Amino acid sequence: MNSKVNVPEQIEFGKEGYSWRMDWKVNGWLFVATIISGLCDILFHRVTQQWPLGVRVGIVLVEFLAITLWAGSLTRWIRGMDEMHRRVTVSAVLFSVGTTFFIMMLWHSLDRAGLFAAVFPKPKPGGGWDICQVGHAFLLMTLFYFWGQNIFNRRYK
Repeated sequence: MNSKVNVPEQIEFGKEGYSWRMDWKVNGWLFVATIISGLCDILFHRVTQQWPLGVRVGIVLVEFLAITLWAGSLTRWIRGMDEMHRRVTVSAVLFSVGTTFFIMMLWHSLDRAGLFAAVFPKPKPGGGWDICQVGHAFLLMTLFYFWGQNIFNRRYK
């Protein structure tokens, strides 16, 4: 068993305590889900739409299985922290998930209202930029996680 306490800097690229191994251990499954989403939803959208329904449903289920496995690895990593780091990290994770969820709902509502059709009248080939894809959610969550880390770390400095 590892007796070393986990710290947020282990997965923050560019920080002194950054570890590729720990970052991959914590976020590897999210990377897998993002790659699957990117390949199927963005790069090969027209190809995958021609596949049988069972294959497409299987791809979606594999994506969400990878997201579930990522949530488990993130939880184990957070449980290995001391109380202060755990509190800051849980706050940052909740902030990033909540803010990402809000932005995705806002984007979807604006899209349904027709804002993007008015601004960008011709849809892009391959389905366009849909905010509800796993890869886009990953990017938003990452942005909001680091923003949340900065916000919640201020009270301890």
